[in-house]
Amino acid sequence: MQQQMQATRPQIAAALGLSLVSTNAAVAALVQEGVLKEGAQIPSGGGRPVREYHFNPRHGAVALFIATPEPHCTLLHLELLDMQGMKQEEHEARFVQLHAESLDEWLDAAARRYKLQRICLPPGLDSSIMHHLQQRHNCPVQEFSAAEALAGNREETLTLLIQKGHTPQGVMRRYKRISPCPLLHLLPLPTDWETMDYADHTLVEEMLARLLQLLTCTLAPTHIDLHADFWNTRLISRLNFNLNTKLRGIGNTPALHYKNTSADKISLQLRQSAVR
Repeated sequence: MQQQMQATRPQIAAALGLSLVSTNAAVAALVQEGVLKEGAQIPSGGGRPVREYHFNPRHGAVALFIATPEPHCTLLHLELLDMQGMKQEEHEARFVQLHAESLDEWLDAAARRYKLQRICLPPGLDSSIMHHLQQRHNCPVQEFSAAEALAGNREETLTLLIQKGHTPQGVMRRYKRISPCPLLHLLPLPTDWETMDYADHTLVEEMLARLLQLLTCTLAPTHIDLHADFWNTRLISRLNFNLNTKLRGIGNTPALHYKNTSADKISLQLRQSAVR
């Protein structure tokens, strides 16, 4: 229903392979919870009219947090999304240090206006924050990154998101599970991602080549999906040559897939994935 937005009970039963009795009970429960709303009676093709049901995207909300490191502090952005991924509210503030109770004011206020279905935290926060929120709010609390939102269904694939001014985010899909690649900012590289001059094409090429070399040797992916908004033919050619040189002698090198991904597409994918 979240995908189709509206359907009749016979249509739901046919799509899911359920009996009409089971479907009627499930639909009645979802109507009572406010997830579905009753619509009009529509013709059924010769029999009695049947009632159409509509998905109610405002029956709950997802709290999506996005963290942006800044000098000496962290900019934390909160978006409250309805169950179709549409932004209902947003707030942001800078924190010198995040502790377990840092998010209480925002989330307590949100919980008074919406039924929180999920809280999505940026990766790398102290585990005490997640534990505190799980105790305080009766909903799932999980780490969720833009790289995870961009990850496809291909097995043995490393997904990397590279945004100017930020440490790359990475996730690995293996055994039908997605696992984050933490601590990428601690890898031994020529400079810091946050201060790197992207106009220095040689430095950018070398940073990316060394990053891919380290991740290939440690994770052994079959494919690497590289999401960024600065790919061009020259950089891709130079990076492929550089990486092939560094990985010479390694039996199975990963296939690289370059994807020009804009900030708008990342934001849209992040919201849609958070509410699924």
